[in-house]
Amino acid sequence: MKLRLGFIALVLLFAPLSSWADNDLKDCEACKDHPLLARYPGSFLLGADQKGFEEAALPLGPTTQNAAGENIAPKVLNVTGKRTRLFYFAPPERSGIEVFTNYQEALQKAGMSVLWTCADTQCGGDFASQALELLHLNHLDNTPQSSLGFTNSERPRYLLAKLARAQGDVYIVVMAADKTDQQCPAIFVLLIESKPMEKGLVTVTANALDQSLISSGKAVIYGITFDFDKADIKPESKAQLDQIAQLMRDHADLKLAITGHTDNQGAADYNQKLSQRRADAIVAALVGNYGLAANRLSAQGLGSSAPIASNDNEEGKAKNRRVELVKQ
Repeated sequence: MKLRLGFIALVLLFAPLSSWADNDLKDCEACKDHPLLARYPGSFLLGADQKGFEEAALPLGPTTQNAAGENIAPKVLNVTGKRTRLFYFAPPERSGIEVFTNYQEALQKAGMSVLWTCADTQCGGDFASQALELLHLNHLDNTPQSSLGFTNSERPRYLLAKLARAQGDVYIVVMAADKTDQQCPAIFVLLIESKPMEKGLVTVTANALDQSLISSGKAVIYGITFDFDKADIKPESKAQLDQIAQLMRDHADLKLAITGHTDNQGAADYNQKLSQRRADAIVAALVGNYGLAANRLSAQGLGSSAPIASNDNEEGKAKNRRVELVKQ
């Protein structure tokens, strides 16, 4: 059966809820529900944010304890995509279990499969704090209520669901608990819509290359990417190759060495050979696709022998994975 995820409504088989007319709560400014998932009727949206592409660690099991009796964070499912976070207060006449069950039924009716769910002690000790730290709810600061999140809450209930789609999987986290200080249920909802990261947004202009070559005799290029462990240039590298070709056309007497660099992951000899093949591939693309004279370009693979940043962290490794143009 082919399933489609549209607007997921929360249907209650009860009389209409009383309003919170005597309460000063209101939706946070510029906050809105996600189009895929309706809020529980009568709830207030107190915190919300969205990022076009982000990573998320979604709890996929209970918290456990080590030999010293300390709580250990749950295992997680790491996903990336468009991320939306929402934090609600439900009406005080409702309970956490009632609100949670309605969300659970709505997701299942929409064809989503439950990857993991738990209730109260099944979630493990201090699950609410551990899970919400992983989900960064403590950074949702639209209102005082959302910044406190699940502080002073009890009986947490958690669900992670997934819908497989051709255009990208959807993951939804729902967590509900009873807020003892507010005497109402709190609901945290997180949605991840899987999609590729948007690339090619940063390019190098020929003028910038000019200035770098004039001042230092070389220019660092990022954005020329390859298939993993291969020397096949990815299509999104075209903008950078266009700029290098334009630079060569603007300076008819310019000769360049294309040098390939890697981080220190893997054997040094292998990295050198891989970077050489990638530098060769760039020269071949500039000659074959742009009609540049082969005697104006040379290729050299330096592997991890010439880092420009520390290889002790991912940020430094990313800087070291680069291509350099060296004026000859």
